[in-house]
Amino acid sequence: MLRDFWRSLQVECPAWAERLGLAREHLDIARRHERVRAAWAGHLAESRRVIMEAAARCPQHRRVLVIGAGDCLDVPVAELAGLFGEIILADIVVGAEARRWAKRFPDKVRCVNWDASGALAALAAIRATVSAHEAPAVFLRAEPGPPPGGEADLVVSANCISQLGLVPAHSLPAYTGDPALPERCARTAARRHREWLAARPGVRVLIADAARLDLAPDGRQLKREVLHERFGLPAPDRRWRWDLAPIPEWSPDFHRVHEVGAWIYGA
Repeated sequence: MLRDFWRSLQVECPAWAERLGLAREHLDIARRHERVRAAWAGHLAESRRVIMEAAARCPQHRRVLVIGAGDCLDVPVAELAGLFGEIILADIVVGAEARRWAKRFPDKVRCVNWDASGALAALAAIRATVSAHEAPAVFLRAEPGPPPGGEADLVVSANCISQLGLVPAHSLPAYTGDPALPERCARTAARRHREWLAARPGVRVLIADAARLDLAPDGRQLKREVLHERFGLPAPDRRWRWDLAPIPEWSPDFHRVHEVGAWIYGA
């Protein structure tokens, strides 16, 4: 309990992000990683590997922007610092781990509180009254604006596209009367994020959930749900498994596994 309390004091985020449940989500991810660190190791290593593969495509190495940097578990910060002049670690919630990287590389790494959807401050302002019909339109009308720090030679969208609308929508009172609201917000936010990424001039790597699986204790597949098509994404260039929640983390009856995809664009 004391560890959780101390960790909560170390996160930096706007007040509206707390109202939308984003600080709590950040802390939940950190706690789960501590519990199932070994199960996540392969996924985190593969994410770092594909980011470096994308970095190798860049004709110039001036700036990297990492969107959804979180605690940088899946981001090869030290390796990027060896290649690029500047690394922007962008997320709505900035935790202690990201700030430690900034202290380690003070002339290269910078942490920025930034909303990649462009919608969340406006959504938080009307959270109590926004209807289930109107909430997805807030994401549709949103404009994230230019990248923090300026255009980058490499833009990394780090496993956040499916969460941009999903997590905030779960915090809305309107969700109680419309369980499908988070899914609609997630799809709309993902569409805007894809449009924003497509407008960037550098190399872009998008890492996202491609499918969700439930596996029995003996490894039998109980359920498989394709996710990437919901967000308008084609088949990924690369694919691997993430043992997200081994028994009993999510359920006492099955392992929750994600198939993660990577899409690399440009150069």
